[in-house]
Amino acid sequence: MKPLDYFYDTPSSGDGHFPQKFCILFMGVLRVVFGLAFRYKAYDLDKIKEQFKDEGFIIAGNHCDYFDPLFVMSVWRPRPIRYLAKEEFFKNSRIVARGTSWLGILPVKRGTSDMTAIKRAVRLLKRGEILGIFPEGTRVRSKDQEVTYHEGIALIASLAKVPVVPVRLFNTDKIKPKGSRFYRFPKVVLRFGEPVSIEEERFESLPKAERYAAFTNEVMRLVYDLELPD
Repeated sequence: MKPLDYFYDTPSSGDGHFPQKFCILFMGVLRVVFGLAFRYKAYDLDKIKEQFKDEGFIIAGNHCDYFDPLFVMSVWRPRPIRYLAKEEFFKNSRIVARGTSWLGILPVKRGTSDMTAIKRAVRLLKRGEILGIFPEGTRVRSKDQEVTYHEGIALIASLAKVPVVPVRLFNTDKIKPKGSRFYRFPKVVLRFGEPVSIEEERFESLPKAERYAAFTNEVMRLVYDLELPD
């Protein structure tokens, strides 16, 4: 059996990609289950897919539930999305670690500048893959929760020279509300927005110390400015 690093460092799509049998099966089952349970729907997705047919870019969204990355991955299939997930997630279970690695998910050490994860992210973007990031870094369970946006998304976008596509997920906060013991099944909606680049003059003109924070804040503003379609 191949070591986990093989899946972290090998493309999930394109030339020389690692086997996709597990991913295809998992995502196929997921789409059926999520479709029945949450009746999910994505808006403005086709426009983004047409714009970035074979190019690498970052998808950034709000984060309310553990299912959030799975919804985004599901609507983008067959093109895979690779996510950064906290390292502890991989240490809880060998089975979980193996399964997530087969899906192309990468471990990252939280609270540090994990250069190994950052370099992996930059490499996969430069070879035309998609990276998913939640700049909030944790699930936002209530409106009064204090959240600090993680500027790693700005660093990765700058090093890889790729744009960021905002996406807002609606109603995933209702799947398992804070304090609830049971799961619920609201209708989930995803809406994609226009891409933004850290190479735009309004960010390039700023000192580096301010640039990353300004870009990250702008990405999240664009995420939360997206509204439910009429």
